[in-house]
Amino acid sequence: MMHHIRGRINNSIKIINEKRLIKAQGQAASQSLLRITVQCLIAMVVLFLIALFIPQVRLLWVTTKLLVQQDLWLLEAFLVLSVPLFVSVRPMSREWRLRDRHMLLVALALVILCYLGHRLLLMGYDLSRDEQMASFDAAIFSHGRLAWPLPPEWQKDAAALNLEFMLPVGQPIAWVSAYLPFNAALRAAVGMIADPALTGPLLTAGSLLLIWSIAKRLWPEDREAPTIAALLLLGSGQFVITGMTAYAMPAHLFFNLLWLRLFLADRRLCDGLALLVGFVATGLHQPLFHPLFVAPFLLLPLFERRWPRFAVFSLGYGAIGIFWLSWPIFIHSLVAGPASITAAAGTDYLSRLLQVFSLTIANPTLTAANMLRFCTWQHLFLLPLMAVGFRAVREDRFAAAVAASFLLPIFVMAIILPYQGIGFGYRYLHGVLGNGVLLALFGWKKLTARHEELRPVVLRATAASLLILLPIQAWMAHARYAPFAHASARISQSGADYFLIKATAGPLTHDLVLNQPNLSNRPIRLALENIEDTQLLARRICRRGITIALGTDAFYAPTWAYFGNKPELLASTDLYTIRAPFEKAGCQVQLISQ
Repeated sequence: MMHHIRGRINNSIKIINEKRLIKAQGQAASQSLLRITVQCLIAMVVLFLIALFIPQVRLLWVTTKLLVQQDLWLLEAFLVLSVPLFVSVRPMSREWRLRDRHMLLVALALVILCYLGHRLLLMGYDLSRDEQMASFDAAIFSHGRLAWPLPPEWQKDAAALNLEFMLPVGQPIAWVSAYLPFNAALRAAVGMIADPALTGPLLTAGSLLLIWSIAKRLWPEDREAPTIAALLLLGSGQFVITGMTAYAMPAHLFFNLLWLRLFLADRRLCDGLALLVGFVATGLHQPLFHPLFVAPFLLLPLFERRWPRFAVFSLGYGAIGIFWLSWPIFIHSLVAGPASITAAAGTDYLSRLLQVFSLTIANPTLTAANMLRFCTWQHLFLLPLMAVGFRAVREDRFAAAVAASFLLPIFVMAIILPYQGIGFGYRYLHGVLGNGVLLALFGWKKLTARHEELRPVVLRATAASLLILLPIQAWMAHARYAPFAHASARISQSGADYFLIKATAGPLTHDLVLNQPNLSNRPIRLALENIEDTQLLARRICRRGITIALGTDAFYAPTWAYFGNKPELLASTDLYTIRAPFEKAGCQVQLISQ
């Protein structure tokens, strides 16, 4: 592994020393940018080496697996592709100037691509609990409810229905996720007129148009900067593939960019609209991400001594924070009943935040892995331009705010929640992808005198990102979703009334315990380990003609195979003990192999 990486770096250094580089009058500047590119590659290798020291504990094994299965291969692709971008380049004098109507067509194509990607690439499946909870809550909101009442007979056994990422209430009388509502509300709104799965693609396309508009607002005399911004965002696998999912991250990016566009307008009406956007953005799914994005920009009126504007935003966000921090307590009143038990972590966000807060050896290693994933899922030339763009921080207050807004979530999440689980790139930075592009544009503007030599480099990098990296990343995404989507489909097609899912039967199979809020799905999926009293449950649900299904080792084998693990054959362990209470109570038990 390290032999290959060392070879790639040596090859990069060899190419730098050869005479096949740009031979225009700006060769020194071009070689300087090439050195920055190689330094970025070396930094990515260092991140990989640090990530190798992630503690080998069960909770973190997914990060380690993805580090080897995805990040290492994408890192090698970056090492192979980056330096040749500068080789034998002919200067290009003509500027790139896409018109507004062209961008609208590109945005429409992006909507179609992301929607087809969700249906075909991701097989229309919500893999993670974050995605599942967005669809779950959207189903509740689409019926005009804030929480869905649980039938009395299921309230005591609610844990078996999977309460992970729900409000921390045992034996609830209703259920809804612990997330704030607006991401799911957006999906419910889109679902009133179209497929809810269009929500992510529409928000992703909207983000592309907004970064285009922001670039035009920041550099009105430069008609090329918006085009560069669009290319950098389109070449990001994180941007495109996350747009295919039900994650809240496309919404975070869209509303952050919309807020920034209104803030830059610097008019009273736009400031009022920005506060309204901030209210929605803070309430998308977690109350932390948008405030982290917006905080550095709110300091600009303070430094400019524009006290009324600073006061309006400060008071406005104070009210927004109080409202959304109170939201879980309000929802708790709808979910908890007389027999309910609130978890020790508490319902409010402060209690839950204190529970996850920790500083261990895992924090820097997981953060290194997260940052490596961020780097390897971006446009091939984003990082070098960002590195140049950071130089503008000392000269431009707005650039400093953009940089601080980008860096703040890295430091905060490294402390409170370094484990991101499943995602494309680094999910917790998705809302500030626009910041990364803007920093890259600051770098592009600093290199104005060398644009003729750099245009073909950016063009090559865009072609490599779209034609090589993005297909590889799409294949990785499909391979990740497929075994679980097939398993879920097989459960739905089993014809059983109930399906018992054993968390230890396969990797991450607990997420297969996914039910509709009204429990209209068949079979109803039950988490075996969360059944409090198996015999009592069996007596309640079993009668003649009721079928209980369980997956065999063969059923879960594809999930083990994806992670490169030898099947642990745990599905069949204690099989007789598991099925006996149900058969005794009158249920028919069937085993599902494939």
